Amino acid sequence: MPASGDSGTDVFRADDVAVWLDRRTVPANVRRDGELAGTTFGDRFRAGLDGGEFSAQEFVHRLLAEADRFRGQLAPAELMLLLLALVRVWGTSPADRASATSLRTAVRAVLDRDLAGHEQVAALAEVFGRQGPGTRAECAAVFDLLVDRYRSEFGRRAGGEFFTPKSVARTMARMLAVAAPRPRRLHDPFCRAGEALTAVLAELSASEARPRVTGTTPSSDALHLASMNLALHGAEDAVFRLGMEIEGPGGESPGPSGVDWIVTNPPFAQRLSTPEGQRTWRYGSPGSRGDFAWLQHVVDRLAPGGRAAVVMPEGAGFRGGQERRIREAMIEDGAVECVVALPAQLFSTTGIPVNIWILTRPELRRGEVFFIDGSALGSMAGQALRALSESDTAAIADVYAAWHRGAERTEPVPPGAVAVPSRALGLDELRDRDYALTPRSLTVPEHTLADPHVPERVLALRMERLESAAARLQGLSDELERFRAPWREAWSRTEPGENLPPARHQMRLGELADITVGPGGSRRDRADDTVRGVPMVRPAAVRGHRIVHDGVTWVPQDEAETLTRYRLRAGDLVMTRTGTLGRCALVTEAEEGWLFGTHLVRIRPCDPSYADYLLGFLERPEAQNWIIRRARGTAVVSVSSKDLYDLPVLLPSPAEQREIGRLLNTLDEQRHTHTELIAALDVYRAELADLLMCGRVALPAARQEVSTSDVDP
Repeated sequence: MPASGDSGTDVFRADDVAVWLDRRTVPANVRRDGELAGTTFGDRFRAGLDGGEFSAQEFVHRLLAEADRFRGQLAPAELMLLLLALVRVWGTSPADRASATSLRTAVRAVLDRDLAGHEQVAALAEVFGRQGPGTRAECAAVFDLLVDRYRSEFGRRAGGEFFTPKSVARTMARMLAVAAPRPRRLHDPFCRAGEALTAVLAELSASEARPRVTGTTPSSDALHLASMNLALHGAEDAVFRLGMEIEGPGGESPGPSGVDWIVTNPPFAQRLSTPEGQRTWRYGSPGSRGDFAWLQHVVDRLAPGGRAAVVMPEGAGFRGGQERRIREAMIEDGAVECVVALPAQLFSTTGIPVNIWILTRPELRRGEVFFIDGSALGSMAGQALRALSESDTAAIADVYAAWHRGAERTEPVPPGAVAVPSRALGLDELRDRDYALTPRSLTVPEHTLADPHVPERVLALRMERLESAAARLQGLSDELERFRAPWREAWSRTEPGENLPPARHQMRLGELADITVGPGGSRRDRADDTVRGVPMVRPAAVRGHRIVHDGVTWVPQDEAETLTRYRLRAGDLVMTRTGTLGRCALVTEAEEGWLFGTHLVRIRPCDPSYADYLLGFLERPEAQNWIIRRARGTAVVSVSSKDLYDLPVLLPSPAEQREIGRLLNTLDEQRHTHTELIAALDVYRAELADLLMCGRVALPAARQEVSTSDVDP
């Protein structure tokens, strides 16, 4: 919400703008020199305000590097909690920055225990003091990055209960923000690390009155994480308690006036420990399964006019028995307003697809339920994890807002926008469908095979995919053209056999990069789908100058903790060093924190700007031949890191290196786009063939022949 400026123009608080810009990550192909993978436009905005003196990404890298010194002294999870607590204190208690002693005392108070000694806190405090975050907003940005790291390292272990995926939390918050009025009380009955609550607060303007924030956490560590998270995001007075709200005779009462907004991601299919007779349920006893216990509990806690967003497994929308009877009662009573289908693989602890249920107090009943099918949205952010983009979230929120205003969206989707199927069903239709709440099937109207509209709609969606890929190709081609003009001019002035420019020189690869051979043990390069932990790149995954995510294996988390030396960072290169030698790939932000296997070597440039150039140089035939000539072995040949150290690298000026690297990266992107285009064309061909052969579409020549044959001689 803008505030009026002196001249009558709208002005916005800088921290609000930065938080809003944090929703978008700077794409790899437009990152500036020195910007790391994962940098957001919010980071860039803050850097512009403070002269570029602070980068949350760079600070987190420095902090983690310093923390590595203490990994043998503290358990990894406790070390991460210590870092998070330090950020919390640094951002909310400036007076405690005065000394390591006061900082340690404050951290002990936050965590209710002493995790580190004076030496450890003093060393970490020195990192904060040199170039640490100066404002609460900067501390919040650092905290969010550390939580992401915590989630990636411990999300598949017991700590998985702490986290809700950011994109899911953002989508729930955006849908609640459609409703009015703004909440006086915001609550999460199973608040994990507080991501859902902070996502809601991010949707509220700084000019609005802040709601009272409460929550219940499942464990003491989750309680500490949630408290720290909310404090840094502007809710220091948030109140949390330890426990399980749905257990007990009456649940935990949130107050006489109820709760305006509830946002929560409760555990799926939780087994209830409270006997059924000890609590009265609004729509019927849920038995021993907790899904419909949570749904009823949330409805009970809503104030008149209140709304809730609840994450549920897809099965809650169609399972039979007692759950079906409760679902029927909730629908007939008007408690279910909207159900959104989300794609699979959004959670690190389960691959099943999930839905978001928007619940209301029954007084707000509309006589229909709105369904949104977002199951085709999202993109892979790792080997087994998918994430919703900002445009995905906006598409869901926009179609929900249009229905909420009483007008389902009918206008065409703008070019480049994301389209999501949606449909409202009345009570009679839901009764006919046995009260199923399944957006993927209910957003498609019933039709016969002869109905031409459904195939045409599907075909239109395929055409949108083709046009999107074609537009991306055109953009990449334009980028290539920017490089071609200087080449032509330079080539026209170059005579065959002319000596290289004086500025071009040679250095050894080992002087430009750190070279590390993968960990020992051949089993580390064998595929294993029976465990989940940290992805490890195998040689089969090195294709097309990138890491293909279906060619990795998994290392159990406890084993991965012993292999931190072999972690990958965005900007690293990996190269096959045995068998088929010399295949190289660039590590992107999608592979941040992964491991690399035995038969690979990691090449970490001393200067990140070398990465794209070195990738291109190592793929040159001359460099490949140099590597092959130095390979040793009989049955299986390999090249050593010592030999690679001496590989001569031809270096133009730094400016030329950056330009060459950007060009080669653009070519790799264009190759990837061509692959996507071919896949889209295959789908388009199949759809078009079905339409033509079933008579739903007729070619112009065929129409003419039919018309002629109908004329009497």
